[in-house]
Order: sequence, then C-alpha cells, then structure tokens
Amino acid sequence: MAVVEQMKPRIEMDGVQLRHVQRRFMVINQDRLKRVYAGLRDRHRLFLDLLPLLFHINHPMLPGYLSSKAPAGLSDYKPNKRTLDAARKLSKSFTYQQRSVREHDVLALYMMGSSGTIAYSRKSDFDIWVCIRHDMDRDAREMLAQKAANIESWAASMSLEVHFFLMDDVAFRAGEMDSLSSESSGSAQHHLLLDEFYRTGLLIAGRYPIWWLVPPQYEVVYDDYVSQLLHKRFVNPKEVVDFGGLGEMPAGEFFGATLWQLYKAVSSPYKSVLKILLMEAYSDEYPHIRMLSHRFKEAVYGGETNLDGLDPYVQMCRRVEEYLLENGELERLELARRCFYFKINEKMSRPDRRGNISWRREVMRELVQEWGWSDGHLHLLDTRPQWKIQQVLEERQILVDALRQSYQALSEFARGQDDDHTIDPAELNLLGRRLYAAFERKAGKVDLVNPGISDDLSEDRLSLHQLNHPGQSGWVLYRGLVRSGETGGQRPLKRGHSLVEILAWCHFNHITQSSLSMISLHPEDCTVSSWEQRSVMDCLEDIFPRGRLAEPDLDALAEPARVARNALFINLGVDPMAKLTREGMQLVSSRTDALSYGGRWENLAINFELIIQTSWQEILTFHYSGDHALLDCLCDYLAWTPIDAGGPPPMGVNTFSFSSTRGAPIANRIRDVFDQVTAWFYRGAERGNARYLLQVSHDYYLLQPENGVPRYRHFKTYAALLQELAAPQERFSPLGIDPSTLSDTPLPALFQANKPGRLQLFYQVDGPNAHVYVLDEKGSLFHQEVAFHDALTLLTQFQRFLNKIQERMNFLVQEAGKGEFNVAAIDYYQIHHRHGAEPRLEQQNISPFKQSRSYFGVQVIGDVMDNNRSVFTMYCNEQEFSTLEYGERLFEEVARYILSKRASGQAYPIYITDIDLARNLLGVDTAQELQTIHFLNYKKRIEQRLNDALAKL
Repeated sequence: MAVVEQMKPRIEMDGVQLRHVQRRFMVINQDRLKRVYAGLRDRHRLFLDLLPLLFHINHPMLPGYLSSKAPAGLSDYKPNKRTLDAARKLSKSFTYQQRSVREHDVLALYMMGSSGTIAYSRKSDFDIWVCIRHDMDRDAREMLAQKAANIESWAASMSLEVHFFLMDDVAFRAGEMDSLSSESSGSAQHHLLLDEFYRTGLLIAGRYPIWWLVPPQYEVVYDDYVSQLLHKRFVNPKEVVDFGGLGEMPAGEFFGATLWQLYKAVSSPYKSVLKILLMEAYSDEYPHIRMLSHRFKEAVYGGETNLDGLDPYVQMCRRVEEYLLENGELERLELARRCFYFKINEKMSRPDRRGNISWRREVMRELVQEWGWSDGHLHLLDTRPQWKIQQVLEERQILVDALRQSYQALSEFARGQDDDHTIDPAELNLLGRRLYAAFERKAGKVDLVNPGISDDLSEDRLSLHQLNHPGQSGWVLYRGLVRSGETGGQRPLKRGHSLVEILAWCHFNHITQSSLSMISLHPEDCTVSSWEQRSVMDCLEDIFPRGRLAEPDLDALAEPARVARNALFINLGVDPMAKLTREGMQLVSSRTDALSYGGRWENLAINFELIIQTSWQEILTFHYSGDHALLDCLCDYLAWTPIDAGGPPPMGVNTFSFSSTRGAPIANRIRDVFDQVTAWFYRGAERGNARYLLQVSHDYYLLQPENGVPRYRHFKTYAALLQELAAPQERFSPLGIDPSTLSDTPLPALFQANKPGRLQLFYQVDGPNAHVYVLDEKGSLFHQEVAFHDALTLLTQFQRFLNKIQERMNFLVQEAGKGEFNVAAIDYYQIHHRHGAEPRLEQQNISPFKQSRSYFGVQVIGDVMDNNRSVFTMYCNEQEFSTLEYGERLFEEVARYILSKRASGQAYPIYITDIDLARNLLGVDTAQELQTIHFLNYKKRIEQRLNDALAKL
C-alpha cells in the first residue's frame, strides 16, 4: 500500500468560533450527562451526585475517606445544592466549608464508555478517569488510588460496578501509561483508547479537553495548534487537560487491537464483531485512518448537536455499514446489524410501555425501519435467549465465517507491514490456534456450538438411536421421543461414531440437564443399557462440572496442547463376561487379572472410549477396539506428553466400566496400567530409552519411546519376545514389567536386578539342562538352554568367553580413539524358583571358577570378503579350520575333530570360548555401537550349527 504524505495546513485561529465550539461541546456533554442521570436508579444517582465532592474534599463522614492528608481539590469545581443535599442524606451533620486551594490535585473527572449512549443499560459499569496533576509524587498517587478503591467498594455496596483509573495527561502524551485493566493492552492501544476517550468521555467536573478546540483540519498539526492556542492566550492552561492528538495509528497498535478483539470474539462474538468490522474498515484507510472521534468532531464543528446522530455507538454502526455496503457484503452487514441490535437490547417486537418512551427505543425504531426488518424477524431476534439447537447452529456458522474472514483480513494486513517490527507473527499464530481450537472440525472433536448465542439449549426429551448395519454403524440423536421406525423425515440433532462423542456433545453444549432431561435408547435391543448411558452422563458431570470450559490461557496456546482433564470408558455396550457365562467358563482358575482372566487367559477389556479436555480447551473423543485397543489407547494418550518435553508427567486417567459384574475390577486394572506405565517412563533416569512389558491374554507388548513417545511392538509367543529382548540397544535400556506379566518366569526378578554398565549372568537348573540368562551392559537379554553338569563347568566356560569379549571390545574402542569400554564387573547368580513362590537370586562367588583347569579352546574368527561373502576360521587347540578349505563342511569337520579329541567319545555340547568378528558381520558400523549381546547372539548361532553337526556324526 503506497503511503501518501498529508499536506500540513496553514494555521489560522478565530477566537469567536472557538468559544462557540467550546460551548457546543459543553452543551452536548451536559445533555448526555442528563441521559445518564435519567437512566439511573435513585441510589445510583446519589453516587453520581456525590462523586465530584468525594474527590474535592477529605471528610470523615463521606464514603472513601482515607485521611485528611489524602490528595484532594477538584479544579474549577464548586458543589451545587443537589450535591450537598446528597451528602446530608448520608450524614445529617455534614457541613461543607469552602477553602481556598492553592493547587488542585485532581484536574478533572471523566466518565468513559457506554454511559449516556444508546448502548447503556442498568447492567453497564462505570469507567471513570481521575485526571491528576503531573507532579504528584508516588506516595500521594498511592493514597489517591486507595481512596478511589474505597469509593469503588462503597459503590459496590449499592450494586454499582465502578472502576477508577488515575490518568496523567502529560505522561499519557509521552506514551507513559500503566496498563488500565485486563480489558486493555495499556500503552499498546494508546490511539484507540484516546479515540474512545474523545468520542465517549463525559466531563463530570473539572477541566475540559483542549482537543475540543482543535478544528478537524488541524488534527495533523495538533501539537503546533495547541501550542499557539496557549501562546496566544486563546485558552487558559488551567481550564484544560491535554491528552494529545490522535495522529496516525502505528501498524502494531492497529494489529494488536484487532487481534485482541478477535481473541475475545471466540467466546463472546456479539460483543466483538462490530469492533472487529470497524478495524477492518480502518484497514481500508490505513495509514490515514479517519477515526470515529474525527467524525464526531467534524459533526460538532459542522453545527450538529442532535445527540442521536452523535451517539458513539450509532456512529460506529454507521461506519461499519458504509464499509460493508461499499464491498457488497450483505450477509456480514446483516450480522453487524444484529450484533448492534443485541448490544442495545431494546426488544422492538414488544409493545411500547405506557408513559414516556425512552429515547433509546425511538432511535432503535428508526434504525430497524430503515433496515427493513419485519415484525416476524424482530420477534425471532428478541427470542434469541430461547433459541434451540438448529437456529443456534445456523447463527454459529455465520459467526464463524465472519471471524475467519476477519482473521484472513488481519493476516493480509500483517503481511503488508513486513517492515513493522512491532507486529509479532507469533501473536497471529496464537490467534490462529485459538480459532483452530474453537472452530476447526475434526474427527471425534466435540463442537461447542453456543458461544453466547442462546441462554438455554436444553431439551426435556431426546432419543438416541444405535445404527448397527453393514457399512453403517454409529449413533444418531433426535429431539423429542422418536421411536424406531419413526425416524423418516426427522432431522437429527447430531450424528456420531461413538456413544461418548454424542453424550459429550450433549453435556458440553448443555443440551441435557443432569436430572431433568430424559434420553431414550433405541432400538429395544440396543447394546447399551439405560443404566450405562446415565452412568456415563453422571461421570461427565463429575469430571467436567456443568460442561463449563475456561478461556484458554495465552501461555497454554503458546505451547503444544496437553491433557487437562480426561475420562476413559471401557466396554461400553459390551459385556466381556457374557461369552464366558454362556460357556460356563466364568472362572475355571485362580487368575482374576482382567487382562488374562481365567483358565483361557481372556482379555476382558474389549473397547475404549476416551474423552479429554486439552489445555487449548478442546474436547476430543477417541474410540478404540480390536486386538490392540488397550495399547493403541495407552500410546495415543501418552503421546500428548512427550517424554523429552519437560514439564509434569501425564495426569492419571479416570477409568470407568459399567457393562458387567466385573466392571470395577476392569476399570481399576486399566487405571493401574496407565499409572504404572506413566510412572516408569516419566519418573526416573534413563527413561528416554526405557522399555515396558505388558501381557494381554497370551500376547506380549513391548513399549519403548520413539521420538520421545512410547510406542509398542507386538509378539505372539514367549520365544518371539525373548528374541526381541536380545536386540541391541543404543544406550542402557531398563525394562519395567507389569506386575501380572511373566509372573511364572524369572524375568521380572532379573530385570529388577539389572544395572547399567554391568554384565549379569543368571542360571536356573531345570533337570539335566540349565537356562542361562545374561543381561549385558545396555540391558539386552541373552537366553540359552544348555546341558548342565555342574555350576563350575557352566560358569567357567561363560566366564572365559565374557572376559575375552571385554578385552576385545576394550581394544576396539581404544583403537577408535573413543576412550575405554567400561564394564564395572561381571556378576553371577543362581535362580531359585519354586512353583507359586517369588524367584530368589543367589549371588555366586567367582573365586572357585578361577581354578586352573584344562579346557578345550574353540576360537571363531569371521570376516567379510570383497564379494560380500562371509569367511570363518576356527581354531581348536591351535588346529585351524577355514571355509576357504572346507567350505560348507566347516562345521562338520570342526565337530568331528573335537569329538575325536574327547577321551570319552561322548557327543556333549560344544561351547565357543572366544569370538572375533568383523563389525559388518555383527551388524554395526562403529566400535561404539558394539555391545556384549552382539557377540553372545553370534556365539549362540555358531554353537547351534556346531552342535547340529555334532548330532549327525
């Protein structure tokens, strides 16, 4: 947008005209004050009568009194008879003594906002500027602020909401201003605040604004004009306050103001849409914006004194109408007029009251006639508080479209101001997130359809129909009693894939009232019982009271969304015990675990309905069913809180199950799973690479973080699980095991004893064999079943192998210049495990295994040739065997040779005592990736081939 420089006019002054204009402004001001006064209740009139006096004197009989030393004295003020009578109503002994004041602490009192305008109502609050002298010290300002707070409290006792703001006109002109309230952005909205002050501010008492005396054409040279007014003594400086001229609004302030209004519009659109459209109209004129206060001043200088035409809110509506008509946007024009109509809150479809008809009603009558609104349309608008869901949905869509269009306009404005560093793209992103969270449709999301449109969407009777046809399953909600077979021609209120989504939609949109609304379920053989449905609604009320959501915190929007509240419903409409009951298999063993119940280890947690409220104040529902439903639900829930994101761990899950007699144990078991997995991954060291094992029925699930989020892998058998546990790890990976998982194996005890940087060998004697487990320095598990003769023989051969491997790995790491391969020690344990008892680990003393004995050494050396062919060389007591000589018969020849050297001639197993393999054979690229499990796994594979060959001899 090209910026055109404005020509500065030559300054000319006419004292007579200035006096006329000043009187005209004063008449308008007094007439508007009369309108304020006429609209007040008697006790509130008392407040307005006394207000100037309260700041003029310190009197212990009057409200707000703090001390005789509090700042006082209101410039150019003398209480009239009505004020003094009001004071005597409060205190009959009150007497007023006029004192000469050398210096007034308070320069003026102004009432801001809707007071005296068509938008004023008895519910409106009073925002009052207390203009103070610039040189008032901090202590005095604090005393005056406390006195103002006391007066606010007195007003509140009369059910009148009042807010005072201490305003220093000199500081304001310099841009030094405290934040006025949570409803403003302080100095960030300097020009817009000043614009509001000049067009809505009512002088209650004290000095008038010098801005009145600066003709519209001289606004561009405001400072020069004011300087000459004072220099040429057209104005006494003790008669005026000067908050400065409007000038040109910075792009950053314009952007920030529009952003703030859009943000507020998400939850209260009617209050903000008109202001947003005004900002859009201003953007068309930027940077030379003709603000509403300019128009107001032009009208007054043109001789206009009609309060209706000068009304600030009528002028705002007119400006928005002009903009939308120029652009042919008739739908948004109708929306803007509706917003204005709702703001004024004069129900024009109702007959006039007897007696005096208010000026507000007369103005509104002229406007609706001009707009061509029919009686029927007025009746529709006046019944908005009672609108039901269909009407609200239509209106919401219009509001959403309008806000999205305004957001796009704001985005385009920001892109056109690339060189303005006061515009922060991050703020626009926050607003985008707010709009996305509030209005974007996505699967399972509960749309909040009533952003202040209607007061009551509740229905006394609803009908909920379950669809269970091929290719068509889900739920449909109807208004009233609609039986099966009566749905033809009926318009559904809501369709959804899950029951919880439908019920949550009713709860958060206040379609249902806990004890007053009746929901009938259809058809009669519906899988969900009425008791289940009511139980779900009760839970929603307990966890999300009254379905009320707070405004999302800006800090929360700046971060990824997190779970704020939740509920998890298990087995809705499914009784997992029904099949077992029919087959007489309710419980044929002592297993009561809900995830592996009875003799057949049945999983009783069939489906899951999760509902969460996010920190962005979204309501989302998720449905899970199928073989992996629990793990899908668990991992999706944990994904809301990445392990490496910092901050608190995921909150606990509220679990419920109502469909069977075992509902409570099922819910408790699922809650425990969530709690235990959360504790394992989020409350301890090394958790970023930790693992967790859970058994569901006969299947195993191993969870491990991927990109900071736990994900699962599924294994159908125990053997497949052991193979996975033998996989190498990037770094030490502790394994947590669900208390009901693998309880008949020693694995939980082994992993509980697991420590980083140590090798731990465990063996369990099982008849003629032994199960050997090795946990290496990174937590990988090696398992092998071997023949058992005695502990000394078993442990000595493993000791020799593990010592050799440590030496070799240390050499490789040092050779790569990466320090040393550090394994603190090798620990040996025997596992004692009697049926029905907890496994016991007995540590073995290493000393006996260091005795000098003669062993048959078997060393394996492997490499990969240029043609990617593996070559092995084996040394048996220094006798060399190589694939280069024997090819595929290598393992057979080695087995034959070893058997020939045994005096007994027995074919007992062969064990490798040392192994040296190229890294690409082990599947690693660097020495740092090597770990003991690589060598143990390869040892096991080669031993298997040797022993298979031995068995064939």
